[in-house]
Amino acid sequence: MTAVPTDVSDLPLVSVVIPAYNAAATLPATLDSVLAQTYPRIEIVVVDDGSHDGTPDVLARYALRVRRIRQANGGLAAARNTGLAAAQGAFIALLDADDLCEPERIGAQVAFMASRPDVVLSGSEFSCFDDGGVVADRFACQYYSRLGRAANGPAAFFGEPARVDIGPWLSRPSAAPVHMPVLVGDVYRHLALGNFIHPPTVMFRRELIERIGVFDRAIPNCCDWEWLVRAARTGKFAFVDRPLLRYRRSMSQMSGPRHKRQLYSDTLANLHRFAHEDPELPRWAGRDYRRALGNALLNLAGALVETDRLRALGLLARAAALGVVGRNTLRHLAKALVPSPLVHYIQSRRTAVSGVRP
Repeated sequence: MTAVPTDVSDLPLVSVVIPAYNAAATLPATLDSVLAQTYPRIEIVVVDDGSHDGTPDVLARYALRVRRIRQANGGLAAARNTGLAAAQGAFIALLDADDLCEPERIGAQVAFMASRPDVVLSGSEFSCFDDGGVVADRFACQYYSRLGRAANGPAAFFGEPARVDIGPWLSRPSAAPVHMPVLVGDVYRHLALGNFIHPPTVMFRRELIERIGVFDRAIPNCCDWEWLVRAARTGKFAFVDRPLLRYRRSMSQMSGPRHKRQLYSDTLANLHRFAHEDPELPRWAGRDYRRALGNALLNLAGALVETDRLRALGLLARAAALGVVGRNTLRHLAKALVPSPLVHYIQSRRTAVSGVRP
């Protein structure tokens, strides 16, 4: 069994940074899951990003156990950056205000990273739930299409198998070793083509911020991916092959349908940015980079086709020039070329027949 110091002060402090915007309904469960961690040296930093619901009242109830910071609404990156500036821990863990940590999450990640100074950041597998209950016990390959398409899942991107004993950090500590599988690798060349690290599962050392900086406020939706790519250029990542987080799925999230246009726009901008910062990227990634760029163009065209037809047509043409023609290309093209009244008529007829909104 891995030895746990008898003096808690010998353990590194971990700062859990949680941005919160109108999170009154979910934040109590999130905070309770952090307070229930088996790892004893944790500070919780919650940044209320201009909420206008009951979030301040929720935080007031946790005032003795949570550091509260309130600021004018500035978006995810701004809230995360405020939290990072306030964090005092040697390790920093990210968390969203609607997700739940498994009790062993912080202890398991600290144990592994403390044993591997060459690993600059760790993420993990995660489960998924919604208002109806459990969606999936392991959700990473469903949430991230790059993992789902890979024959070996995360192992396709992380070349080195490892493990760590998490026995001391379980809700019921085990006297016998409980080995948790971990995958380690230099993932930059994979990550630059599409994200597969779930931000609310991430933990890293404080000095990483000093090396690469904070989240880019100019990227509304995909600031996490851009920051992770910067981090991946500096060293190895680890993937804990055990669900350490319960991800809450809802329609209002930044990854939900309402935010798709911004998501696809940010994805396209990031791919161009990565190529600008690393001019060799389009060469060594070759076909994979062109495919990623083409898919981003197609996705954005689909999001714009009903509101900006000319731009959508231009995006479709650029994707075709890259040799990328997806299964939705013809549908997007038809929407861009067919008069709007006819498109709306077809959609209304489909709705009338199926009873399902388009």
